[in-house]
Amino acid sequence: MKFEITAEKVNPYLKRKELQVGIDHSSESTPSKAALQQLLAKELRKEIGHVDIRDVFSDKGRANAKARVFVWEEAKAQDLSKVVKKKEGAAPAEAPKAETKPAPAAKEPEAKPAAEKK
Repeated sequence: MKFEITAEKVNPYLKRKELQVGIDHSSESTPSKAALQQLLAKELRKEIGHVDIRDVFSDKGRANAKARVFVWEEAKAQDLSKVVKKKEGAAPAEAPKAETKPAPAAKEPEAKPAAEKK
């Protein structure tokens, strides 16, 4: 897998570099974000926590891909090669259910006085 940095922009306000990377992955599948993160961290001489892979787009029918990468001055990205375990038995957050009240009994219509003819 070969890669080339096609564009680099320094964003001093957010303290990061924004990179556009062209990837040639002939005879391989599209690289995962974790593999790309490790490769770019090694090449840029940064720690893995500083390299944040935002997107990887593969060209249809070709062995090329493009990636959008942020390189932070401070460690803000998580290491994608580590497996994050979910808590067992934890259900996804749900909104509390409102108590259901039985529907009020249907009222019988009141008899209306007949309209007077004038």
